[in-house]
Amino acid sequence: MLAVTDEFELCSKAAEGDRRAFSALVRRHEARVRAFLARTAGAQAADDLAQETFLRAWHNAANFRGTGSYASWLLALGWRVFLDARKRQRVEGGRRSELASQPPGPSFEDPSARMDVEKLMAGLEPEERAALALCLGQGWSHGEAAGILGIPLGTLKSRVARATAKCRAMLDAE
Repeated sequence: MLAVTDEFELCSKAAEGDRRAFSALVRRHEARVRAFLARTAGAQAADDLAQETFLRAWHNAANFRGTGSYASWLLALGWRVFLDARKRQRVEGGRRSELASQPPGPSFEDPSARMDVEKLMAGLEPEERAALALCLGQGWSHGEAAGILGIPLGTLKSRVARATAKCRAMLDAE
């Protein structure tokens, strides 16, 4: 496992054009970024958004100062990539983003089984999905998640609470 200083050093080398250093960072964080974006934007959009996130990370490697974790910096980039994509879709399509409401895939589970996570997440607003995915799905603290999403701590806590209540209501309705 790389220490934070190792990640800062790798990122510094990437900023100088070292592709191997950047590849090491991608390998370390790719699964986490894809998981966050899949929960936030839907599984179909996650790969493209993750690719764009890492492309931005490569181009902006010199902007990482090492004051926080590289993972939180990267997830903050991913969140902005998602917001930019959603904004583009609104402008281009003039209607609600398809990223925010991906239909669940076919299920081979027993019909009487509880709703799966994908269905629950699809019932939430993108901001609620992101907050829930970071705090409950990936284990970030409320403070860290607020920093990643660029929102006040109280707003993050409200979104987590609201999302949790909506999920409970959906499960109760099931």
